[in-house]
Amino acid sequence: MNGISSAFWDLLRPQAALAVGALAVLAAGASRRVSTRVVKWLALAAVAVALLLLMTVRLQVVCLPLLRSDLLGSGLQAVFLSAAIPLLYLMEPADEIPPALVLGSLIGMGLIAVSGNLLMLFIGLELMSVPAYLLVARSRSPQALEASVKYFFAGGTASAIYLMGMALHFRAAGSLVLAPAPGPAGAAGLALMAAAAFFKLGAVPMHFWLPDVYEASDPELAGFFSTGLKAAAVLFLARLVPMAAPAGALVPALAWFAVLTILFGAVVALRQQNLQRLLAYSSISHAGFMMLAVAAWAKQGLAAPAAGALFFYLAAYLFMSGGAFLWLKAAGVRTRAELLGLAKARPGSAAVFAVLLLALAGIPPTAGFAAKFLVFWEAFKAGLYVPLLLAGLGALVSLGYYLGLIRDMYFDEAGPEPVKAVGPAPARWFALGCAAASVLLGLTPWLMDWFRPGMLGLRP
Repeated sequence: MNGISSAFWDLLRPQAALAVGALAVLAAGASRRVSTRVVKWLALAAVAVALLLLMTVRLQVVCLPLLRSDLLGSGLQAVFLSAAIPLLYLMEPADEIPPALVLGSLIGMGLIAVSGNLLMLFIGLELMSVPAYLLVARSRSPQALEASVKYFFAGGTASAIYLMGMALHFRAAGSLVLAPAPGPAGAAGLALMAAAAFFKLGAVPMHFWLPDVYEASDPELAGFFSTGLKAAAVLFLARLVPMAAPAGALVPALAWFAVLTILFGAVVALRQQNLQRLLAYSSISHAGFMMLAVAAWAKQGLAAPAAGALFFYLAAYLFMSGGAFLWLKAAGVRTRAELLGLAKARPGSAAVFAVLLLALAGIPPTAGFAAKFLVFWEAFKAGLYVPLLLAGLGALVSLGYYLGLIRDMYFDEAGPEPVKAVGPAPARWFALGCAAASVLLGLTPWLMDWFRPGMLGLRP
């Protein structure tokens, strides 16, 4: 019993650090004698401590009644926490509420990472989502409140669908463990829970809320949503996939929904003029590649190398997409018209954005190329040939807007809209660091050796 209790608290140490940090932030704000700058640094310190505690967790499979630990969950916790650092650093809160909301959302993501049954997954899902709704509402955009309401109702719908699926699963299996449930009720329950994961991921056809939310959010917040929350949604889906029966229809359906998501996001992004909305549709397309990685992993019997490819994609996407949104913050631009001729006015800034766009497009030697190559290779090994070909077509279509943005900066004359003032210096440094990391990861694909077979132990 003492061993179980010790393992239980060992898994929850990062979440405990975030909870203590959130209480400290709220207490400091309530005192009215502490500046918001100090409050922000308290939140950053809590994230740093959580990262340090995460590094001390032993990388082994631990299965408890409510919790479980594996390398995929631990690795993606590091992605969640890292995605929050630029957001907290660049945040200019009027009070203590926004930093506390970020920490609350991170607690929910961490619980998803260590969840051992469906109830804990739901608790983590709600703790992650509710603060996100409020963060959107507090953004500076005039459309922030409308987008927050839309986000809230979409998230509430996803939660209700998940609860219905969980009830059907319990009816069929008699428990809430992450294991297959027999009969039509079990299959229907799993399908409903997967649909809820699609909502959180922004996958087609449950994507309708995502472009409006990303466009209305502050750039650093949209970057956090596109990396941290998206990684948590992918992990949420990955926790559900092992519950599918070996001969079930979930994995093939997941591959086809992945292809639909890739193609839809790529095609619609071609016509976008608002850069945050364009990157939102780009995020939808990339979500399809993540879903394809999950499908390939499941099709190969939850093999460790396929899970490694999924983690590499999410780690690379942290820098590619997060860096692109941070560049928008640093450059102070919002529309494509403002990019025209930017390379002549700001050659260094244009070069950083060009590197990030090439990485998102999957051009070698960037991390985007290595990430897509690994996902395609795992899909090929899994026998997903037709989805693989269509995913390649989607990647080809996406070149139209990624390279189009580079053309706007380097080959077009400046437009009638003047280039706005440069944003805060820290945002420029974050964007530069993300661009450098995107190239470094592309040049060092042997980092995948971390994911040796047998280390992940992801079977239920």
